[in-house]
Amino acid sequence: MKKNFAHLLLLAFAAVFTGCSDDDKNDANSGEGLAIPIAVKLQDKFEVNTFKVLNITASAETSNPNYQWVLKKNPVNQTKDSIVGTTKDLRFVALYPGAYELTLNVTEGDKKGTSATIVNVINETQNYNPYITSIQDFNPAPGMFANDLYKDGFVKADVMRVALGRISETSVGYPIDLGGFGGSIVVGFDHMVVNLSGKKDFRVYGADLTDKANPPAPGLIYVAYDKNGNGKPDEDEWYEIIGSQHAKENTVKNFKITYYKPAAGKKVVVSGPNDPFLDREHLYCENNQSQTYFLPRSKTKKEYYPAWDTQNTAVYEGTKLNVNFAAVRPGQTTLWNFEAPEWGYVNAKSPDIDIDWAVDKNGNKANLPGIHFIKVVNCVSEPMGLCHQQSSMATRFSGAADLQIIKKYNLKK
Repeated sequence: MKKNFAHLLLLAFAAVFTGCSDDDKNDANSGEGLAIPIAVKLQDKFEVNTFKVLNITASAETSNPNYQWVLKKNPVNQTKDSIVGTTKDLRFVALYPGAYELTLNVTEGDKKGTSATIVNVINETQNYNPYITSIQDFNPAPGMFANDLYKDGFVKADVMRVALGRISETSVGYPIDLGGFGGSIVVGFDHMVVNLSGKKDFRVYGADLTDKANPPAPGLIYVAYDKNGNGKPDEDEWYEIIGSQHAKENTVKNFKITYYKPAAGKKVVVSGPNDPFLDREHLYCENNQSQTYFLPRSKTKKEYYPAWDTQNTAVYEGTKLNVNFAAVRPGQTTLWNFEAPEWGYVNAKSPDIDIDWAVDKNGNKANLPGIHFIKVVNCVSEPMGLCHQQSSMATRFSGAADLQIIKKYNLKK
C-alpha cells in the first residue's frame, strides 16, 4: 500500500514527499498553552498545472523537528484534515484543478509551530493522450518474429517508427514480438502518469493468455520518472516493478544468455525433403546454466537474428521467471500449457500496475510521484523441443494506458 497517501484513497490527487531545500517566506507561528513557538517559513501561495510536480519547500527554526503536512481543503471531494506528508518538504501533484489548502505543523518536544499555504492547480490546456506516444528504444532478442517489422534497407530508427504505428494511441494495438529472453522495448507517455494512493495507475497490454499455440511470455516491467526533465529515460532513473513471482524460489536472478548470429555461408542442416525447417541449426545459443542449443528456422519465417544489428553476438542478462511450461500432449510441438504470473508483469493475469510496486536496485521502495516511461523485458527462457521458437517463449507487447486519464476524460477502458 502507499503509506504516504493513506488518507487520500478517494482523491484524484497525489502527494509524495522528499527532502529538498529551504524556500520562501510566510511566518505563521502559533503555540498552545505553555508550548514554545517555532518559527516556520513557508510560501503562502503556489500555482501549478495538473500532472506537474510542485516541490513545496519549508524551513523551521529548530534543531530536530517533526513535520506533518495536512490537506485542509481538497476541492475534489471536500475531504478535510488528511495527512499527506511527514517530511520537511512536499512533492505535490494533482489531476484536477482547484484550490488545495495545506497546513504544515512542526513540533519538537513542547515546541510547536504552524504555517499554511494554498496551491492553485490549473487544468491542462489540451487533453493528454492516455496511451503511449513514443518508442525510445526497441531491442528484440533473436526469435521467430524478431524481423517482423524489418524491410530491406531499414535501420533501427525505421523499425521503431513502424513499431510505434502498431501500438500508439490505442488500447488494442497489434502485438509487437520482443523475441527471446532479454528482448526489450522502451515506451513513453506525453505526460506524467500520476502515482495515486491506493489505486492502480496504469495498464499494460499484451497478448491472449489462452493462446496455447503461441503462448505469450511474461515481461518484466521497469518504470522511469523523468526527474531531470530532459524528456528521455536516463539510466539512473529506472526502477523495477516487483510482481508476484519476484520472491519465488524458482525465479532465477542474473540469468545470462548469448545468441550467435549465423555466419554468412553457414551450412544448412535439414533432415529430408519434407522437413518443415529451412535450417534445424539456424542460430546457436548458450546460457550460464550450462545449456547450449540451436534455434531451428521454419521455412516460412525470416531470419531470427535482428537484421539491423551488426554485432555478431547478442548477450542478455537479468531475472528469469518460471512459467511451468509444458506440451499439452507428450511428443507434440504445437500446443503448450503454461502458468501466467498473477500480477506485476506484461502478460500477467492482472494487467494493472501500481507505481508503488517500484523499487530501486537495492530493493528499496522508490516512492515515485509518477512515471513517464515504461520498459518491458522478456524474462522467460523455456525448453520447447524442436519447434519454431525453441528455448524461449516470446513476450508480446501491445501498449499501455494511463488509468487516471481514462477516468478523468471518461474514456472506455
